[in-house]
Amino acid sequence: MTDNTGASEFVKSDQTMFSIIECIHQEDEMGVTELADAVDFSKSAVHKHLKTLEEHGYVVNNGGRYQLGLKLLTLGGHIRDRNAFCRCARSTVEDLAKESNQMASFILRDRTHGVFVFIENDRYGLRKPVPLGNRYVIHQNAAGKAILAELPDETVEDIIEETNLPRETDNTITDAAELRNELEEIREQRYATSTGERIEDIQSIAAAVKSPDTDQIGAISITGPADHLSQDTVHTECAELVREAANELELRMRYVE
Repeated sequence: MTDNTGASEFVKSDQTMFSIIECIHQEDEMGVTELADAVDFSKSAVHKHLKTLEEHGYVVNNGGRYQLGLKLLTLGGHIRDRNAFCRCARSTVEDLAKESNQMASFILRDRTHGVFVFIENDRYGLRKPVPLGNRYVIHQNAAGKAILAELPDETVEDIIEETNLPRETDNTITDAAELRNELEEIREQRYATSTGERIEDIQSIAAAVKSPDTDQIGAISITGPADHLSQDTVHTECAELVREAANELELRMRYVE
């Protein structure tokens, strides 16, 4: 008979360590007592995990307050730079930011979430609520909805069931039927919009991009304060810009080595 006790304890230990990293990420910095309360472990156990993470560069001890270390940036940068989709997207995002004079972003799908991979031209100071690498439940903004519209219906249904469409603001779509109807409209017009669905008073517009060689789907988006982007501008100038940027990126992907 196989003894699984050791394997079970090992997995639980890993989960605790990842919980510590995620808690620090959410709060920017935390002390041992705060972390112990957050992950529901003893202070001595949390301290041991922190010492291990500190030794390997994943956290930094700043006078008893722990912050994430640059080692995580090294890993994240490596993941992004080895991804051909991301390498091709960088110049497209830069060009879109210049042409639109708005914040431009490239977002990739990570299962049930969207992840901000590139952000350019933060003219309105949106990087704080929308930092690089930020993850969000995929139905909560224009980029995520543009990506959802490209997925098979059964995949969309799986995402709806798994996430239960959580609310982020009063404008977030939380009804599955409403989301399905909007995805049909997005497929017809080839772009998605959102007004305050993830962050209040923020307008975004996005077009999906498919990698021709993998099953990855991303989105190119323009984002700005809702009172600076009129609906007429969003559905004409901005819509054309994001669709052109998405087409350009898909074309570029076809010739990447």
